[in-house]
Amino acid sequence: MQALGISEVVNSLISNRALVYQLTRRNIQIRFRGAALGILWSLVTPILMLAMYTFVFGTILKVRWIQQQGGNLEFATILFSGLIVHTYFSECLQHSVDLITSNRQYVKKVIFPLTSLAWVAVLTSLFQAAISTAVLLLYLVLAQNTLHWTLIVVPFLLFPLMLIALGASWIISATAVYLRDISQMIGLITLALLFVSPVFYPVSSLPEALQPLLYLNPITWVIEQVRGAILWGEWPDLVGYIKYTVIAFLVAWLGVVWFQRLRPGFADVV
Repeated sequence: MQALGISEVVNSLISNRALVYQLTRRNIQIRFRGAALGILWSLVTPILMLAMYTFVFGTILKVRWIQQQGGNLEFATILFSGLIVHTYFSECLQHSVDLITSNRQYVKKVIFPLTSLAWVAVLTSLFQAAISTAVLLLYLVLAQNTLHWTLIVVPFLLFPLMLIALGASWIISATAVYLRDISQMIGLITLALLFVSPVFYPVSSLPEALQPLLYLNPITWVIEQVRGAILWGEWPDLVGYIKYTVIAFLVAWLGVVWFQRLRPGFADVV
């Protein structure tokens, strides 16, 4: 069962890459279909969120970062870089809730690779993350007239987070078939992940005894490394990356095993 699950994961992306691409493209189109601005909302939304959080935390509450040298606009880039990571992971979790129940037409098709749907959810969310990152980089070029070479490692930093999101997607989507209340729980979980991660404050601002607890949050390490690479030209922690990637593969493996174990009953429930 476990070996078969891992084999199907590989095939679900490699052998069905055309299918994954088409479904991902369709999801992106459906997301903005009928909207007056269309796909421009993928640009407008992060900009509006950036402005709102900057006003509240930078102007009203006057929150400042340890490495911050400038004013509210610099704080905005610090905040935005963290929000990109959190939003990506949160969208992956939220899209996973009805991944199976909203695709009933595929469940009873014996030959359809259901594990591919998790790839579609992860890649659809990655599109918005890529747009938000482009907005951030454009701002850095216009405002600071510089970009750090270290930003080339950002895709590699996001890779293990994508694996964790993939594993979580398999677990959540399979569980949600039998436990519909999980949709309410995911909203609370994503909110908790936001406030117990270094999006609004650095880990170093907490007492030393509490700092290790923040690293139980799967996005904490990635936020710190992505922020350092894009904004301050810092190369990632290689040892930390290896450890994080190993954990990510483990989560993905556990996710597909859980999905395969629950899969036989999908057709009877949906």
